[in-house]
Amino acid sequence: MTSLIIRRPSFLDEFDRMVDSLWTTWEPVGGHYLSLDVHEAGDELVVKTELPGVGKEGFEITIDGDVLRIEAEKKAEEETKEGTYHLRERHFGNFSRALSLPFPVDSGKASARFENGVLEIRLPKAEEAKSKRIEVK
Repeated sequence: MTSLIIRRPSFLDEFDRMVDSLWTTWEPVGGHYLSLDVHEAGDELVVKTELPGVGKEGFEITIDGDVLRIEAEKKAEEETKEGTYHLRERHFGNFSRALSLPFPVDSGKASARFENGVLEIRLPKAEEAKSKRIEVK
């Protein structure tokens, strides 16, 4: 004999669904948020972010003291006048992010490249931030 068990959603299931829906629709105030990958490679800090649809001229990258700021603008496409949208999740407008750097960098030797929608910034460590070997006598 096979029995069928019908389970009603519990309060916790409903709560999880509600919290999940908040995170999927959340946008920061004052523009869109850039997600970053930041890692140290030898004597450099490497910062990467994705922004497909932004041209090379659409970025502004600045270093002010120990803060790296990345700003970008993704121009909106023309809205279609025919038909009805069923879903519209793509973001257009201004994107920005400020990051406190983990060590002093030599901003004069910094470089950036943008390829296939990925911006990569390389920030060499300043001399005072590089590891020094101390000989034991």
